[in-house]
Amino acid sequence: MIQFKLLGPLQLHVHGKVVDLGPPRQCSLLAALLVDSGRPLSIDTLIDRVWGDSPPVAARDAVYTYVARLRGLLTEATAGTDAPPVQLNRGSSGYLLDTPPDSVDLWHFMDLVDRARAADIDDPDRVEQLAAGLNLWNGSAMTGLDSEWARRLGESLHRLKHEVIADWADAEIRRGNHSLAINRLHSALLEEPLVEGLQERLIRAYFLNGETAQALRQYEHARRLIADELGADPSPGMRELHGRILRGDQPVSAAPARSSVTLRSEHNGHGARALTFAVAPDTMPLAPLGFSGRDTELATLTGMLTDEPAPRPVLVTGGAGVGKTALVLQAAECLRESFPGGLLYVDLADGPSTAPEAVLGRLLTALGTPSGAMPPSLAERVNLYRARLARRRVLVILDNAVTESQIIPLLPAGGTSTALITSRFALGLTTVRTFVLHELSRTQGLQMLVATVGRARVLPEWEDAGTVADHCSGIPLALRAVAFRMTARPHWTFARMLTRISDEQRRLEVVCYQALDMRASLDLTFDRLDSTAARLFRELGRRVPAGGDFTAPEQPGLSAVEVEDAMDRLVDAYLLSEVGRDEADRTLYRMLDIHRIYAKHLGD
Repeated sequence: MIQFKLLGPLQLHVHGKVVDLGPPRQCSLLAALLVDSGRPLSIDTLIDRVWGDSPPVAARDAVYTYVARLRGLLTEATAGTDAPPVQLNRGSSGYLLDTPPDSVDLWHFMDLVDRARAADIDDPDRVEQLAAGLNLWNGSAMTGLDSEWARRLGESLHRLKHEVIADWADAEIRRGNHSLAINRLHSALLEEPLVEGLQERLIRAYFLNGETAQALRQYEHARRLIADELGADPSPGMRELHGRILRGDQPVSAAPARSSVTLRSEHNGHGARALTFAVAPDTMPLAPLGFSGRDTELATLTGMLTDEPAPRPVLVTGGAGVGKTALVLQAAECLRESFPGGLLYVDLADGPSTAPEAVLGRLLTALGTPSGAMPPSLAERVNLYRARLARRRVLVILDNAVTESQIIPLLPAGGTSTALITSRFALGLTTVRTFVLHELSRTQGLQMLVATVGRARVLPEWEDAGTVADHCSGIPLALRAVAFRMTARPHWTFARMLTRISDEQRRLEVVCYQALDMRASLDLTFDRLDSTAARLFRELGRRVPAGGDFTAPEQPGLSAVEVEDAMDRLVDAYLLSEVGRDEADRTLYRMLDIHRIYAKHLGD
């Protein structure tokens, strides 16, 4: 029996005996052929997989030498045995390796995983197939191979292994085999303690096994580890599970793990199969907690990105703190299945790393471009980026854009990839569709308070809670700050919060809580205003009454046209809104109370 091992150190076993496969580069060449066994690979592809972007001058000659050695080695290894032959042939399209069926552990693993995931979630064979697949592993995949291709493929397979462990653990937990799941999850986390999906399942298994104290200790251990190593909070799933345990609620079943590696199977005339892997890049941050009240907007936005095979990019604009980023992150989560090529996220807020060249460098790296192959110029990076996206269906999130010039080089061109952009300014992009996100209504604001503070506290004080939402001007960031302040103070009533937030001198302080800083968000918008618009905005803060409509004020040293243009720029920054015309056919404007109070404080 002949067995090629890729799920660990690269090895060839013939009737249980390990065969010496030669030097590392020769082993890399064999691995490249095994992964695509049954499909011809060109010499250029083999060179790229073995040496990456810096091959030696004599790389082609080295390929010929390694192929000849491998042919002799494979012939000698199987001579005098009943093992089927392994053939390494050269055709017009390149070199092709034919191996006996099921002789490569990687193929066997993928077959088992595919069959398990195609089965019903409670099919008893499913857990057995997942366990059998995991038992094929012997450490880290592709160990000992030092090429960039082998490293990337090994990392992808490692992520897939974690997903399969998570699927297996879910199945065993559903069957009530909590101790079995605990043992395997604990072993896996000794090697990779930062895999949050496995940490979450271990916590769940402890709790369902009646070990509540251990479950809480495991959560605290994971929380500290994630904070120390990543500078982040645990995932929403872990935090939600922790809350359920503290309340004594039954944890919900975990969703099946999402695969980061896709498999394509083909067959040649000899019945051999070729396997190729495509890693779907995913650089998405966690969506914020407490997302609610935006069902209509979410449905509209996701529809705009799925209503045609190659949807145009969408620009989501709106005022500071209105929830643009939260909405697009939620939309991206809903659109994962529609964009199998991956999800890419970049924050275009001010900073040295937000120039188009730097952003394209990060995006191209996420798309698999080695650093040594990164084009130096902006134009070359744009061309390579768009070529990569044209071959996939990728959703690119461009968050916090400030100018059109930031965005244009980052837009996909051709193909089925598209972009979802956010900006706190109205931008003049003719190639995108615009979606303006407005403030929440009172009802939507109450939904957000219920989702965060809890129905038990909101319903008894429904009117006071609604008035608190009104004083937040319908801005989700302000509402979330208030909600989290209330959550941190479980003895507070909404009547007490209403007393505080009704005082205009204190309102900006009340709608800022830790990282939820409404004032800082408005600062980002105000700092982008030109001097004339900034001066006019401060003047409006002094003049405008609460809740009233008004016309453009006269300003010493400025003509009526200059004032009107400055008012237009404030509208474009969503610090004002046009609401109609008065009897003299002058434009009527309106200002949110939080914006008015902020402007008034700027003038103090």
